[in-house]
Amino acid sequence: MVTPTILAIAKADLITANRNVDSSNKFIKHQAAYFTQQSIEKTLKYLISLHSPTDSQPWGHDIKKLVMQATTYGIYIPNEIVINADLYSSWETVSRYYPTKMIRRDTIKKAIKVTHTWHRMLSSQGIK
Repeated sequence: MVTPTILAIAKADLITANRNVDSSNKFIKHQAAYFTQQSIEKTLKYLISLHSPTDSQPWGHDIKKLVMQATTYGIYIPNEIVINADLYSSWETVSRYYPTKMIRRDTIKKAIKVTHTWHRMLSSQGIK
């Protein structure tokens, strides 16, 4: 059996997000935000682990910190993710528990699209 990479799991998270984003159920829509955040986080962790000179794996859910770590290795990250790192990080907790904050559907969709495009670009570079 082939062990999937964390990038393969990140892509599966994004598929789940895309399936849930149009739900009329607020809680399911919030799960789309959560899975989008997870996809971005796992993609960053995977790319960092490819470039890290040590065997240590990146840790944490803070996308802004992961972006900063990734940029030290010259890793390409879409500007939309860099700019909205704090927002996307907040989706990790805001969407998992009783959602008291509103997460706009169009914002989730934009994050899904940017992340999907990033995944396609990585695939075209042979990163799978």
